[in-house]
Amino acid sequence: MNLNGIRTSLHRPSPKAFRDGTDRSVSPEETLARVAPIARAAGVTRVGGVGGLDRIGIPVYCAFRPDSRNLAVSQGKGTTRPAARASAVMEAIELWHAERHRLPVRYDTAERLAGSGERPADVAGMVKCPCHEFAPDRLLRWVRGLEMLEEEPVWVPYESVHCDWRLPTAYGEHSFQNGSNGLASGNTMAEAVVHALCEVIERDSIVRFDRLAPEASAARRVDPATVDDPECHRLIGLFEQAGIELIIWDMTSELGVPTYSCVAVEVDSPWYRPLPQTQGSGTHPLRRIALLRAITETAQARAAVIAGSRDDIFDERYELYFDGSARDRVAAEVTVSATRSFHDLRDADHGTANEDLAWLLGVLAGHGHRQAAVVDLTDPAYGLPVVKVVVPGLEWRPWEE
Repeated sequence: MNLNGIRTSLHRPSPKAFRDGTDRSVSPEETLARVAPIARAAGVTRVGGVGGLDRIGIPVYCAFRPDSRNLAVSQGKGTTRPAARASAVMEAIELWHAERHRLPVRYDTAERLAGSGERPADVAGMVKCPCHEFAPDRLLRWVRGLEMLEEEPVWVPYESVHCDWRLPTAYGEHSFQNGSNGLASGNTMAEAVVHALCEVIERDSIVRFDRLAPEASAARRVDPATVDDPECHRLIGLFEQAGIELIIWDMTSELGVPTYSCVAVEVDSPWYRPLPQTQGSGTHPLRRIALLRAITETAQARAAVIAGSRDDIFDERYELYFDGSARDRVAAEVTVSATRSFHDLRDADHGTANEDLAWLLGVLAGHGHRQAAVVDLTDPAYGLPVVKVVVPGLEWRPWEE
Protein backbone atom coordinates (compact mmCIF):
# COMPACT_ATOMS: atom_id res chain seq x y z
CA MET A 1 0.00 0.00 0.00
CA ASN A 2 1.30 3.49 -0.80
CA LEU A 3 1.71 6.08 1.95
CA ASN A 4 -1.50 7.88 1.08
CA GLY A 5 -3.25 4.55 1.38
CA ILE A 6 -1.81 4.02 4.85
CA ARG A 7 -2.95 7.49 5.93
CA THR A 8 -6.44 6.84 4.63
CA SER A 9 -6.61 3.42 6.29
CA LEU A 10 -5.48 4.78 9.64
CA HIS A 11 -8.21 7.42 9.59
CA ARG A 12 -10.93 5.05 8.41
CA PRO A 13 -13.42 4.63 11.31
CA SER A 14 -12.65 1.53 13.39
CA PRO A 15 -15.35 1.20 16.07
CA LYS A 16 -14.94 -1.36 18.84
CA ALA A 17 -17.85 -3.71 18.28
CA PHE A 18 -16.38 -6.52 20.42
CA ARG A 19 -15.29 -5.66 23.99
CA ASP A 20 -15.36 -8.95 25.84
CA GLY A 21 -11.88 -9.19 27.37
CA THR A 22 -10.30 -7.20 24.55
CA ASP A 23 -11.13 -4.39 22.13
CA ARG A 24 -11.73 -5.52 18.54
CA SER A 25 -13.90 -4.45 15.63
CA VAL A 26 -15.33 -7.99 15.25
CA SER A 27 -15.61 -11.11 17.41
CA PRO A 28 -12.85 -13.76 17.53
CA GLU A 29 -15.18 -16.17 15.73
CA GLU A 30 -15.62 -13.75 12.84
CA THR A 31 -11.89 -13.05 12.78
CA LEU A 32 -11.14 -16.77 12.49
CA ALA A 33 -13.60 -17.14 9.62
CA ARG A 34 -12.04 -14.18 7.80
CA VAL A 35 -8.45 -15.35 8.10
CA ALA A 36 -8.93 -19.08 7.43
CA PRO A 37 -7.82 -18.79 3.76
CA ILE A 38 -4.77 -16.73 4.78
CA ALA A 39 -3.79 -19.27 7.44
CA ARG A 40 -3.81 -21.99 4.79
CA ALA A 41 -1.68 -19.87 2.45
CA ALA A 42 0.71 -19.14 5.33
CA GLY A 43 1.27 -22.87 5.85
CA VAL A 44 -0.56 -23.31 9.15
CA THR A 45 -1.06 -27.09 9.28
CA ARG A 46 -2.88 -27.38 12.59
CA VAL A 47 -4.09 -25.37 15.56
CA GLY A 48 -4.39 -27.05 18.93
CA GLY A 49 -5.24 -26.17 22.50
CA VAL A 50 -2.47 -26.75 25.05
CA GLY A 51 -3.99 -24.94 28.02
CA GLY A 52 -5.43 -28.24 29.25
CA LEU A 53 -1.91 -29.50 29.96
CA ASP A 54 -1.91 -27.11 32.92
CA ARG A 55 -4.40 -26.98 35.77
CA ILE A 56 -5.31 -23.29 35.66
CA GLY A 57 -8.09 -23.44 33.06
CA ILE A 58 -7.12 -20.40 30.94
CA PRO A 59 -7.29 -21.17 27.18
CA VAL A 60 -3.94 -21.33 25.35
CA TYR A 61 -3.53 -22.40 21.71
CA CYS A 62 -0.64 -23.18 19.37
CA ALA A 63 -0.59 -22.66 15.61
CA PHE A 64 1.94 -24.87 13.81
CA ARG A 65 3.66 -23.71 10.62
CA PRO A 66 6.44 -26.21 9.76
CA ASP A 67 7.76 -24.29 6.74
CA SER A 68 8.36 -21.11 8.74
CA ARG A 69 11.42 -18.95 8.17
CA ASN A 70 11.13 -17.93 11.81
CA LEU A 71 9.30 -19.75 14.63
CA ALA A 72 7.38 -22.84 13.60
CA VAL A 73 5.06 -22.56 16.62
CA SER A 74 3.02 -19.44 17.35
CA GLN A 75 0.99 -19.11 20.52
CA GLY A 76 -2.19 -17.36 21.51
CA LYS A 77 -4.06 -16.73 24.71
CA GLY A 78 -7.40 -15.29 25.66
CA THR A 79 -10.26 -15.36 28.10
CA THR A 80 -12.19 -17.72 25.80
CA ARG A 81 -11.19 -20.53 23.46
CA PRO A 82 -12.10 -18.65 20.25
CA ALA A 83 -10.11 -15.62 21.47
CA ALA A 84 -7.05 -17.76 22.25
CA ARG A 85 -7.33 -19.63 18.94
CA ALA A 86 -7.63 -16.37 16.99
CA SER A 87 -4.62 -14.98 18.85
CA ALA A 88 -2.45 -17.96 17.85
CA VAL A 89 -3.55 -17.94 14.22
CA MET A 90 -3.07 -14.19 13.85
CA GLU A 91 0.44 -14.41 15.32
CA ALA A 92 1.36 -17.09 12.78
CA ILE A 93 -0.04 -14.98 9.94
CA GLU A 94 1.85 -11.89 11.14
CA LEU A 95 5.16 -13.74 11.06
CA TRP A 96 4.40 -15.14 7.61
CA HIS A 97 3.88 -11.62 6.30
CA ALA A 98 7.12 -10.40 7.91
CA GLU A 99 9.16 -13.34 6.55
CA ARG A 100 8.33 -12.62 2.93
CA HIS A 101 10.26 -10.00 1.00
CA ARG A 102 7.65 -8.07 -0.94
CA LEU A 103 8.56 -4.45 -0.16
CA PRO A 104 10.67 -2.26 -2.48
CA VAL A 105 14.09 -1.88 -0.86
CA ARG A 106 16.55 1.00 -1.16
CA TYR A 107 20.23 0.28 -0.64
CA ASP A 108 21.77 3.41 0.83
CA THR A 109 23.35 5.02 3.88
CA ALA A 110 21.66 7.06 6.59
CA GLU A 111 24.09 9.84 5.81
CA ARG A 112 23.15 10.02 2.12
CA LEU A 113 19.43 9.74 2.83
CA ALA A 114 19.53 12.72 5.17
CA GLY A 115 21.81 14.67 2.84
CA SER A 116 19.47 14.23 -0.12
CA GLY A 117 16.50 15.62 1.76
CA GLU A 118 14.97 12.23 2.53
CA ARG A 119 14.01 11.40 6.11
CA PRO A 120 15.65 8.35 7.67
CA ALA A 121 14.46 6.92 10.96
CA ASP A 122 16.15 8.34 14.03
CA VAL A 123 18.78 5.61 14.04
CA ALA A 124 20.48 7.01 17.14
CA GLY A 125 17.47 6.02 19.20
CA MET A 126 16.98 2.54 17.74
CA VAL A 127 18.06 -0.64 19.52
CA LYS A 128 21.40 -1.68 18.08
CA CYS A 129 22.59 -5.22 17.45
CA PRO A 130 25.69 -6.15 19.49
CA CYS A 131 27.16 -7.93 16.46
CA HIS A 132 28.21 -4.75 14.64
CA GLU A 133 28.64 -1.09 15.39
CA PHE A 134 26.33 1.08 13.31
CA ALA A 135 27.90 3.78 11.18
CA PRO A 136 26.01 6.54 9.28
CA ASP A 137 28.03 5.79 6.14
CA ARG A 138 27.31 2.03 6.18
CA LEU A 139 25.22 0.77 3.30
CA LEU A 140 21.97 -0.77 4.50
CA ARG A 141 18.66 -1.91 3.08
CA TRP A 142 15.86 0.57 3.83
CA VAL A 143 12.10 0.42 3.33
CA ARG A 144 9.64 3.26 3.24
CA GLY A 145 7.15 3.79 6.01
CA LEU A 146 4.91 6.47 7.41
CA GLU A 147 6.02 8.60 10.35
CA MET A 148 2.68 8.85 12.19
CA LEU A 149 3.31 11.90 14.39
CA GLU A 150 3.68 14.17 11.37
CA GLU A 151 2.23 11.81 8.75
CA GLU A 152 5.32 12.13 6.58
CA PRO A 153 7.38 9.50 4.70
CA VAL A 154 10.30 7.94 6.58
CA TRP A 155 12.95 5.37 5.65
CA VAL A 156 13.32 2.52 8.15
CA PRO A 157 16.23 0.02 8.28
CA TYR A 158 14.84 -3.13 6.70
CA GLU A 159 16.43 -5.50 9.22
CA SER A 160 14.31 -3.88 11.96
CA VAL A 161 11.21 -4.71 9.90
CA HIS A 162 11.52 -8.20 8.39
CA CYS A 163 11.48 -11.47 10.36
CA ASP A 164 13.23 -13.82 7.93
CA TRP A 165 15.84 -15.51 10.13
CA ARG A 166 17.52 -17.49 7.39
CA LEU A 167 21.10 -16.87 6.38
CA PRO A 168 22.90 -15.20 4.72
CA THR A 169 21.96 -11.65 5.60
CA ALA A 170 22.68 -8.67 3.38
CA TYR A 171 25.90 -6.71 3.75
CA GLY A 172 25.64 -4.09 6.49
CA GLU A 173 22.98 -5.88 8.48
CA HIS A 174 23.29 -6.78 12.15
CA SER A 175 23.40 -3.05 12.77
CA PHE A 176 19.95 -2.98 14.40
CA GLN A 177 18.15 -5.54 16.49
CA ASN A 178 15.91 -7.78 14.43
CA GLY A 179 12.74 -9.31 15.87
CA SER A 180 8.96 -9.31 16.04
CA ASN A 181 8.62 -6.49 18.58
CA GLY A 182 6.04 -4.11 17.09
CA LEU A 183 4.74 -6.65 14.56
CA ALA A 184 0.96 -6.87 14.66
CA SER A 185 -2.17 -7.58 12.65
CA GLY A 186 -5.76 -6.51 13.06
CA ASN A 187 -9.17 -6.48 11.50
CA THR A 188 -8.47 -2.84 10.58
CA MET A 189 -5.29 -0.85 10.05
CA ALA A 190 -5.91 1.28 13.16
CA GLU A 191 -6.50 -1.85 15.25
CA ALA A 192 -3.23 -3.38 14.05
CA VAL A 193 -1.20 -0.24 14.74
CA VAL A 194 -2.67 0.16 18.25
CA HIS A 195 -1.71 -3.44 19.04
CA ALA A 196 1.81 -2.85 17.72
CA LEU A 197 2.28 0.40 19.64
CA CYS A 198 1.09 -1.24 22.86
CA GLU A 199 3.67 -3.98 22.36
CA VAL A 200 6.64 -1.65 21.88
CA ILE A 201 5.55 0.43 24.89
CA GLU A 202 5.18 -2.78 26.95
CA ARG A 203 8.70 -3.97 26.14
CA ASP A 204 10.16 -0.55 26.92
CA SER A 205 8.29 -0.47 30.25
CA ILE A 206 9.76 -3.84 31.24
CA VAL A 207 13.31 -2.65 30.56
CA ARG A 208 12.78 0.53 32.58
CA PHE A 209 11.11 -1.31 35.46
CA ASP A 210 14.08 -3.67 35.73
CA ARG A 211 16.34 -0.67 36.36
CA LEU A 212 14.40 0.45 39.43
CA ALA A 213 15.96 0.13 42.86
CA PRO A 214 14.57 -2.81 44.88
CA GLU A 215 12.57 -0.57 47.20
CA ALA A 216 11.05 1.28 44.25
CA SER A 217 10.00 -1.91 42.47
CA ALA A 218 8.65 -3.40 45.72
CA ALA A 219 6.30 -0.43 46.02
CA ARG A 220 4.83 -1.32 42.63
CA ARG A 221 3.30 -4.62 43.74
CA VAL A 222 -0.47 -4.57 43.19
CA ASP A 223 -2.87 -5.84 45.83
CA PRO A 224 -5.12 -8.34 43.97
CA ALA A 225 -7.93 -7.55 46.41
CA THR A 226 -8.23 -4.11 44.79
CA VAL A 227 -8.86 -5.62 41.33
CA ASP A 228 -12.60 -5.25 40.93
CA ASP A 229 -12.92 -5.85 37.20
CA PRO A 230 -15.10 -9.01 36.97
CA GLU A 231 -13.06 -10.79 34.30
CA CYS A 232 -9.68 -9.97 35.86
CA HIS A 233 -11.06 -11.09 39.23
CA ARG A 234 -12.25 -14.37 37.68
CA LEU A 235 -8.87 -15.15 36.14
CA ILE A 236 -6.99 -14.33 39.34
CA GLY A 237 -9.36 -16.73 41.08
CA LEU A 238 -8.40 -19.52 38.65
CA PHE A 239 -4.77 -19.24 39.78
CA GLU A 240 -5.83 -19.21 43.43
CA GLN A 241 -8.02 -22.31 42.97
CA ALA A 242 -5.07 -24.08 41.33
CA GLY A 243 -2.87 -23.30 44.34
CA ILE A 244 -0.63 -20.94 42.36
CA GLU A 245 0.43 -17.56 43.71
CA LEU A 246 -0.01 -14.77 41.16
CA ILE A 247 2.17 -11.75 41.87
CA ILE A 248 1.07 -8.60 40.03
CA TRP A 249 3.37 -5.67 39.34
CA ASP A 250 2.51 -2.24 37.98
CA MET A 251 5.27 -1.69 35.41
CA THR A 252 3.81 1.46 33.90
CA SER A 253 6.60 3.73 32.69
CA GLU A 254 6.73 7.52 32.65
CA LEU A 255 4.59 7.38 29.51
CA GLY A 256 1.61 6.52 31.69
CA VAL A 257 0.21 3.79 29.43
CA PRO A 258 -1.09 1.06 31.79
CA THR A 259 1.36 -1.86 31.87
CA TYR A 260 1.24 -4.86 34.18
CA SER A 261 3.41 -7.90 34.71
CA CYS A 262 2.40 -11.09 36.48
CA VAL A 263 4.52 -13.89 37.89
CA ALA A 264 3.01 -17.31 38.60
CA VAL A 265 4.79 -18.99 41.51
CA GLU A 266 4.50 -22.65 42.51
CA VAL A 267 5.08 -22.24 46.23
CA ASP A 268 4.69 -25.93 47.13
CA SER A 269 5.75 -27.57 43.88
CA PRO A 270 6.75 -31.22 44.61
CA TRP A 271 10.37 -32.09 43.89
CA TYR A 272 9.38 -35.06 41.73
CA ARG A 273 7.08 -32.94 39.51
CA PRO A 274 8.37 -29.37 39.48
CA LEU A 275 6.39 -26.85 37.51
CA PRO A 276 7.80 -23.62 36.09
CA GLN A 277 7.49 -20.13 37.42
CA THR A 278 6.59 -17.91 34.49
CA GLN A 279 5.93 -14.27 33.73
CA GLY A 280 3.57 -12.42 31.42
CA SER A 281 2.97 -8.77 30.71
CA GLY A 282 0.42 -6.57 28.97
CA THR A 283 -0.13 -2.95 27.92
CA HIS A 284 -3.26 -1.12 26.82
CA PRO A 285 -4.84 2.33 27.27
CA LEU A 286 -7.50 0.61 29.39
CA ARG A 287 -5.99 -0.87 32.55
CA ARG A 288 -8.34 -3.85 32.77
CA ILE A 289 -7.29 -5.02 29.30
CA ALA A 290 -3.62 -4.47 30.16
CA LEU A 291 -4.02 -6.68 33.24
CA LEU A 292 -6.03 -9.31 31.35
CA ARG A 293 -3.22 -9.55 28.80
CA ALA A 294 -0.61 -9.96 31.52
CA ILE A 295 -2.60 -12.67 33.33
CA THR A 296 -3.37 -14.68 30.20
CA GLU A 297 0.20 -14.36 28.94
CA THR A 298 1.44 -15.78 32.24
CA ALA A 299 -0.80 -18.81 31.70
CA GLN A 300 0.42 -19.03 28.10
CA ALA A 301 4.05 -19.08 29.23
CA ARG A 302 3.33 -21.94 31.65
CA ALA A 303 1.59 -23.95 28.96
CA ALA A 304 4.48 -23.33 26.54
CA VAL A 305 7.04 -24.68 28.99
CA ILE A 306 4.89 -27.66 29.96
CA ALA A 307 4.14 -28.54 26.31
CA GLY A 308 7.75 -28.09 25.24
CA SER A 309 6.75 -27.24 21.68
CA ARG A 310 8.15 -23.71 21.34
CA ASP A 311 11.27 -23.69 19.18
CA ASP A 312 12.73 -20.58 20.83
CA ILE A 313 12.98 -22.01 24.36
CA PHE A 314 16.43 -23.52 24.75
CA ASP A 315 18.13 -25.44 27.56
CA GLU A 316 19.24 -22.36 29.47
CA ARG A 317 15.70 -20.99 29.48
CA TYR A 318 14.33 -24.26 30.83
CA GLU A 319 16.98 -24.20 33.54
CA LEU A 320 15.82 -20.72 34.51
CA TYR A 321 12.15 -21.71 34.53
CA PHE A 322 12.85 -24.64 36.85
CA ASP A 323 15.66 -23.10 38.93
CA GLY A 324 14.90 -23.90 42.57
CA SER A 325 16.81 -20.98 44.10
CA ALA A 326 15.12 -18.52 41.75
CA ARG A 327 11.78 -20.06 42.66
CA ASP A 328 12.54 -19.58 46.35
CA ARG A 329 13.49 -15.93 45.83
CA VAL A 330 10.27 -15.19 43.98
CA ALA A 331 8.20 -17.22 46.43
CA ALA A 332 9.60 -15.06 49.24
CA GLU A 333 8.00 -12.07 47.57
CA VAL A 334 4.60 -13.60 48.20
CA THR A 335 4.97 -12.60 51.83
CA VAL A 336 5.77 -8.97 50.98
CA SER A 337 2.83 -6.62 51.37
CA ALA A 338 1.24 -5.40 48.17
CA THR A 339 0.54 -1.70 48.62
CA ARG A 340 -0.47 -0.51 45.17
CA SER A 341 -4.12 -0.39 44.18
CA PHE A 342 -5.47 -1.40 40.81
CA HIS A 343 -7.14 2.04 40.78
CA ASP A 344 -3.89 3.96 41.23
CA LEU A 345 -3.42 3.94 37.46
CA ARG A 346 -5.26 6.42 35.28
CA ASP A 347 -6.43 4.96 32.00
CA ALA A 348 -8.32 5.95 28.89
CA ASP A 349 -11.42 4.32 27.46
CA HIS A 350 -12.32 5.07 23.84
CA GLY A 351 -15.02 3.83 21.53
CA THR A 352 -12.78 3.41 18.48
CA ALA A 353 -9.29 2.14 17.69
CA ASN A 354 -8.66 5.48 15.97
CA GLU A 355 -9.07 7.29 19.29
CA ASP A 356 -6.75 4.79 20.99
CA LEU A 357 -4.17 5.46 18.28
CA ALA A 358 -4.44 9.23 18.60
CA TRP A 359 -4.12 8.94 22.38
CA LEU A 360 -1.02 6.73 22.18
CA LEU A 361 0.66 8.99 19.62
CA GLY A 362 -0.16 12.00 21.80
CA VAL A 363 1.45 10.28 24.79
CA LEU A 364 4.63 9.59 22.80
CA ALA A 365 4.83 13.13 21.45
CA GLY A 366 4.14 14.58 24.89
CA HIS A 367 7.15 12.74 26.28
CA GLY A 368 9.59 13.94 23.65
CA HIS A 369 9.43 11.13 21.09
CA ARG A 370 9.89 12.58 17.63
CA GLN A 371 9.13 9.54 15.51
CA ALA A 372 6.69 6.64 15.46
CA ALA A 373 7.06 4.83 12.15
CA VAL A 374 4.75 2.24 10.67
CA VAL A 375 5.66 -0.01 7.74
CA ASP A 376 2.72 -1.64 5.98
CA LEU A 377 3.28 -5.37 5.39
CA THR A 378 -0.25 -6.09 4.18
CA ASP A 379 -0.44 -8.52 1.27
CA PRO A 380 -2.97 -7.00 -1.18
CA ALA A 381 -3.96 -10.51 -2.28
CA TYR A 382 -5.54 -11.07 1.15
CA GLY A 383 -6.09 -7.60 2.56
CA LEU A 384 -5.50 -8.41 6.25
CA PRO A 385 -3.78 -5.39 7.81
CA VAL A 386 -0.30 -6.35 9.06
CA VAL A 387 2.19 -3.71 10.23
CA LYS A 388 5.59 -3.27 11.81
CA VAL A 389 5.94 -0.29 14.13
CA VAL A 390 9.31 1.20 15.11
CA VAL A 391 9.57 3.92 17.75
CA PRO A 392 13.15 5.19 18.21
CA GLY A 393 13.85 5.87 21.87
CA LEU A 394 11.85 2.92 23.15
CA GLU A 395 13.95 -0.02 24.31
CA TRP A 396 13.47 -3.78 24.20
CA ARG A 397 15.33 -7.02 24.72
CA PRO A 398 14.94 -9.72 22.05
CA TRP A 399 14.69 -12.61 24.52
CA GLU A 400 11.44 -11.12 25.89
CA GLU A 401 9.53 -11.45 22.60
